[in-house]
Amino acid sequence: MARYLFEMELTSKAFAAFIKEPGDRGQANRAVSGSVGGELLAYYFSVGGNIIYTIMELPNEIAVEAVTMGILAGGAVTSIKCTGILTSAEAVEAMKMAGSTSYRPPSS
Repeated sequence: MARYLFEMELTSKAFAAFIKEPGDRGQANRAVSGSVGGELLAYYFSVGGNIIYTIMELPNEIAVEAVTMGILAGGAVTSIKCTGILTSAEAVEAMKMAGSTSYRPPSS
């Protein structure tokens, strides 16, 4: 499965709910990723901001979009940016593979 970094912007109402009923929101996100066959690997709050960062392992782009749609439909998140991420070892594999590509830059 591929890993994805989600950057989610929260509403002020979401923070009001956190303060009213403190709890581990990572658990809720674990259920979301699990519902599409994935796994939550990390859940972070930004310091001094309204951004949440999660890293999820998900089976495909359809699952990524399902997670994105489901979270946005809840109303506590106003926007989501999702980025596919590689481990250092996977990046080395890509570097090696890149050496065998037949791409030629345009000539000047």
